[in-house]
Amino acid sequence: MSSRGVRAAGTDGNDFQNRQRIAQHYQESAQYKSVLKWFFVPHFLILVFMWLKVGSEFLRHNFGWKNAFFERLDMPAAYPWEYVWCLSFIPIVLALSSFQRNKLKILHYAYYAEFICGIFPCMIGLGGQLPELLEYANDMEGSNTPTFKGIFPMVIIWYIFFAVALQIHGFSMYFMHHLAAAWAPVKRD
Repeated sequence: MSSRGVRAAGTDGNDFQNRQRIAQHYQESAQYKSVLKWFFVPHFLILVFMWLKVGSEFLRHNFGWKNAFFERLDMPAAYPWEYVWCLSFIPIVLALSSFQRNKLKILHYAYYAEFICGIFPCMIGLGGQLPELLEYANDMEGSNTPTFKGIFPMVIIWYIFFAVALQIHGFSMYFMHHLAAAWAPVKRD
């Protein structure tokens, strides 16, 4: 039936609902892509701050670069897990590149890269910072924990970072898994 012709006899034109359904896996795919993009925004914002911290230290130590702003912040030296976490842009790039044509294999790479570059360094940081957190909790005044601008203990900032980053990475992996399930071919017996 064309849109310009005479309407078929016996219908008022409202019987299109049964013909205008989108398959469930297409709806899920669009929904999970959108949710993942929203999770990538705070991840990228945190990543920019981490790049500034680690990058300024790298430039200072290796190239003798000096900046009054970063010197006033009085930040402690970067831990090795911070350098690895700075690579957590890789899962974002892989996931976004898989969205265009629903490339399942690239999405799987993004899923595992999310664990290797995101969750794993955070878990190492959690374990590495635990003695420092316990020392600070037992003796807040006499503790030797590094501070931010000489006032706020960095270990508290790191644990806030871990709480946020692990949620972002965990939910990203969860939605990548469901997106991969929506893209996977249907198995028929």
